Amino acid sequence: MRKVEIVFLVLGLALFVILLDRIGWGVILAQLFDVGWTFLLVLLVSCARYAARTVAWRYAFAAHHDLPGFGEMFRARLAAQALGYLTIAGPLLSEPAKATLLRDQVPLKTGLGGSLLEAAAYSVTSTIIMVAGLIVGVVWLGMDETTRLTAWLLVALLAALFLLLRWLLAHRAHLLAGLLNALAHTPLRRWTERHRPKLENAEQQLLDFYARNTRRFRLMFLWEMVSQFFAILEIYIILAAMGLWVGWADALFIEAFSKGVTTLFFFVPGRVGTDEGGMVALFKLLRFGVEHGISLALVQRLRGIFWAAVGLAFLARYTVRRAE
Repeated sequence: MRKVEIVFLVLGLALFVILLDRIGWGVILAQLFDVGWTFLLVLLVSCARYAARTVAWRYAFAAHHDLPGFGEMFRARLAAQALGYLTIAGPLLSEPAKATLLRDQVPLKTGLGGSLLEAAAYSVTSTIIMVAGLIVGVVWLGMDETTRLTAWLLVALLAALFLLLRWLLAHRAHLLAGLLNALAHTPLRRWTERHRPKLENAEQQLLDFYARNTRRFRLMFLWEMVSQFFAILEIYIILAAMGLWVGWADALFIEAFSKGVTTLFFFVPGRVGTDEGGMVALFKLLRFGVEHGISLALVQRLRGIFWAAVGLAFLARYTVRRAE
C-alpha cells in the first residue's frame, strides 16, 4: 500500500471512529442486532446484483465469441472486485483484472474490451440512477431555494452527459482519441503516448460493438438496470429490518446519494469513513435519524467485506491454478 493510500485510510478510519463515538456504540449495535438474520437476505440480494452484472458482462462480447461459463465469469468478477475494493485504484484495477483472470479462455485484448464496455454501461446506468434520485430529491424533499437550484443544475449536467454519450455512440465519434491528442501537448505526453494504443483500441471496440451488436448492447444495458434495482432493494430491506419503513422514492434518493459519495471519494481505500459520514449527513437532512444512516452504511460495509473475502478466496484459487 502506498503512502497516500495509508494517509487516506487513516483519515477515513479517524472519521469512522468519531462518528461511532458521537452517535453511540450501544445505539448502533442495537440497530445491527435488529437486522439479525435479515443479513442473509441482504447477501442474497447483493449476490443477485453481481449475477445481473455478470450476465451484462457476457452480453459485452459479440455472439461468436466462445466465452467461459457463467460460474467462471462470476468468480472472476468477485475476485477482481475484491482487488478494487481494497485499493485506491478501484475500477482502474478491477476492470483490467477481470480480463487478466480469464486470459486463458478469452484473448486479453478481447477480454479487456468487453470488461471496459460493461463498466461503461454500468456507469451510464449509475448516472441515470443519480439523475432520477436528484429529481426525486428536488420534488419530494423540502429543500431551500439554493439547494434546489444546485440539485437541478446537477440533474441538467448529468442528463447532458448521458445525451452526449448517446450521440457519440450513434455517430461513432472518437472523443477519447481527441482527448488523447490534446493531452499529447501537456506534461502528460509520455503517459499518453505509452497508453494511447490500448485506449484507442478500447474506444474503437466500444464503437464497433455498438454498431454491429446493437441488440446485445441493449440487453447488456437492461441487465445493468436490473442490477441497479437490486441495489435499491437492498437499501429498502436493510432499513425495514431496522424498523424504518421508507418509500421507494426515498430508497432511490439514498442510492443516488450513495453513488455520488462513491464517485467523490473513490481515492479512499474501501471508502472507510466516507460512506458512513455521507449516510449520517443524508439521514440528518431527511430527518430519518442519524443512527439509521450509519447503521445502513455499516451493514453495507459488512456485506462488502463478505464478498471481498469470497473474491480473495477465488483470487487465491486462480493463483494456485496458474502456479500448477
